Amino acid sequence: MVSKFRQVFRDSPLFHLYKSISARGEYASWKLRAVPGAGAPHLVKQRTIAEFARKFDLHVLVETGVNFAHMLYVNQNRFREIYSIELDGRRAESAQRKFANRPHIHVLQGDSGKVLPQLLPALKEPCLFWLDAHDYDISSPVKQELSAIYSHPVRGHVLLIDDARWFDGRSDYPTMEQLREKTAREYPGSLVEVKDDIIRIYLPRK
Repeated sequence: MVSKFRQVFRDSPLFHLYKSISARGEYASWKLRAVPGAGAPHLVKQRTIAEFARKFDLHVLVETGVNFAHMLYVNQNRFREIYSIELDGRRAESAQRKFANRPHIHVLQGDSGKVLPQLLPALKEPCLFWLDAHDYDISSPVKQELSAIYSHPVRGHVLLIDDARWFDGRSDYPTMEQLREKTAREYPGSLVEVKDDIIRIYLPRK
């Protein structure tokens, strides 16, 4: 019964209202605790996306891992086009229903390691990528995602990858050293930075 109620709540607009109200409390608690290596609260992730979109004048967001669609909700008016890829069919359908009246938001169901390479040819301008499709520290399509983005002919993409703490070589994750080597080799000239548990990959503005 509790699980069913939670599911209905997460599928409703009230969920996003609750998340928006609770975000500042979560942020204050995170700042107060200041636990080294801890994941960042959602508000930090939101602000990071907004910062890089503004700094690099990016109007298209590509997200992998829709989860409960709150990142879509907070960014729905920030970008001209938004693409989100979600492996879980129920979550993808829930997000599709929530944003059915927003034609610029496209929720695609499937493995982002396979769907993203199919989507990329349709993207003709630099985009902001929010890569968050991984299943905690168990599995991740990030290697396939990076290879697809790095081989895309459009230059100037900005990549933000959540949960940097899991990039330690276990499971499907590269180590940070391997990530830096791959980026230097396949996306030359770009910077790789880590702050607030978010990996940031971008070409410096001239």
